[in-house]
Amino acid sequence: MTPYVRWLRRFIGHAKTPLVYASTIITDSRGAILFQRRADFGDAWWGLPGGLMELGESITQAAIREAREETGLIVHPTRLVGLYTSPDFDVTYPNGDEVQQITACFACQMAGGDLRSQAGEILELRYFPPDTLPPMPAWYVAMVADFLASRPEASFRSGQPFDCPFDCAQGRAQGKPGSSGNSINETYLTIRRAIGDHDPMIIIGASAFIRQDDRVLLQRRGDNGLWVVPGGAMELGERIDQTVVREETGLEVEPVRLVSLYSDPQWTVTYPHGDVAQIFGAYFECRAIGGALKTDGVETIDLRWFSLNDLPADLPEPTRVRIADALAGRREAIVR
Repeated sequence: MTPYVRWLRRFIGHAKTPLVYASTIITDSRGAILFQRRADFGDAWWGLPGGLMELGESITQAAIREAREETGLIVHPTRLVGLYTSPDFDVTYPNGDEVQQITACFACQMAGGDLRSQAGEILELRYFPPDTLPPMPAWYVAMVADFLASRPEASFRSGQPFDCPFDCAQGRAQGKPGSSGNSINETYLTIRRAIGDHDPMIIIGASAFIRQDDRVLLQRRGDNGLWVVPGGAMELGERIDQTVVREETGLEVEPVRLVSLYSDPQWTVTYPHGDVAQIFGAYFECRAIGGALKTDGVETIDLRWFSLNDLPADLPEPTRVRIADALAGRREAIVR
């Protein structure tokens, strides 16, 4: 358990919460995939090297660190295989902690080190050929299948979405079996009330690049008045591409490509009320398929189409970077 998770669990106990993980796919010269047998889930638990992202590090740094700690290998992430966030992949740890896993899986190239198991956590390391893989949990099955498919695009639809209506006015998902119904926003607020200060947190969210000819849709936020791409925090229990579908623009949209993933501490934001959040943000290219622009007057005070050649002069740098990433047209997801 990382220091950040220990801190978080002080306030929420065993309650289900989204946590960010990195998984790595490391192959040998024959194309066999490295798996590890973990000590905490019993002898039958085979999985990919990886673990939790710590506050203050990026998701790629977490992948590199976890691979080194667990396997002794120095790796270089070369491609984002996919983002795995479905509630199908929820896990309960032996100590009772419940987690909705938000996992970025990377194809990695070995750059050095010597293979050795992490004492106390990893029982065994072994390379398995793709045609004789060990039994493993569903999320690893999805990751390996996407890796072996060798598509340049990052996967984001693995596992089922949360198929139930959202009551956005109350900020909660209704009716999910086994769920308290609390959103990540409610968890966030509960922790803030409990600790009474502005300690940094990792907040998971998604945003959308919605284009109409040579124009892009921007949202003026109610809290700071800035123009940004539409987006918001992920609800507990939803798959992350549902976040951009749910966001309050009035449009019906379909995510078609994971453009980029942002997690570096440089993307940390301080909100007007003083709360600090390190953002883990997925950015999707979306296609509008219906609806009409509509603001809620609270979180969003304006929605407007802007020419890509005439964007607002005071556009925040993170928004400029996101728009540039989308316009780059890369099939592979950019990871920052």
